[in-house]
Amino acid sequence: MANRIAMIGGGNMATALVGGLIKNGFDPATIDVLDRNEHKRQMFAQTMGVVAHDAPGEWLKEASVVVLAVKPQGLAETCATIVPFFNPDALMFSIAAGVRIETIARWTKTDKVVRTMPNTPSLVGAGVIGFYAPESLDVAVVDLAKQVAAAMGEVINVRSEQELDLLSTVSGSGPAYVFRFIEALEAAAIKRGFDPEGARRMAKLTLWGASKLAMESSETPAKLRENVTSKKGTTAEALRVMQEHDFMGMMDEAIQAAYDRNQVLATELDKAA
Repeated sequence: MANRIAMIGGGNMATALVGGLIKNGFDPATIDVLDRNEHKRQMFAQTMGVVAHDAPGEWLKEASVVVLAVKPQGLAETCATIVPFFNPDALMFSIAAGVRIETIARWTKTDKVVRTMPNTPSLVGAGVIGFYAPESLDVAVVDLAKQVAAAMGEVINVRSEQELDLLSTVSGSGPAYVFRFIEALEAAAIKRGFDPEGARRMAKLTLWGASKLAMESSETPAKLRENVTSKKGTTAEALRVMQEHDFMGMMDEAIQAAYDRNQVLATELDKAA
């Protein structure tokens, strides 16, 4: 890439994105990071070799992509401080959950805005990144945005911001559901006498191996489950208990609750804007 990227905010997702860009061949000297925290700036400059800043300035005008990587509640204030320095042709690349493109466009005074929704596995290059770009954007601009997003993992294109909200309740919040399941396997093993360290490793590896098999197999998750389940066997008995407790219904209700909360937060942010 020959483009300069300005990272506004130095949190976990910004760290994942910068690390991914460098790993994919992007020159760290062409990446700027803005963060008020001195420790974070030192980490970015010394560990990653990027250019760190403690305040917005003329350097922002060199950026062709501006990544908005701050918390949604602080995005309006942040945009107000940096918008005087924007290159009018720059692309606004938002990873702020719940803040609509229309709102970001108003705050940044540009219609070149894309929204993404990365999840925490982006920290290890295995993220799922929801991606939405308005149809009005030039194809070259969208392609550049996708190249940036792909530095964190696999990009999933969505058809609307509403679909991006739904994605965030599945892949965005999804790692927490998986971690909870790992906790459950670990706790059940320890309760029955397994040593804690071995129980945790066993639970983690079980989830990792099953996920790897699901990714590499052409069979559906349902078929893979059936392959493990012998009639009247131990797995069948465990699945019977899950069925009695309506495991599928519970997960459906959980996803709906997360989506409903997402909509409430998005509405609150829009009203605040």
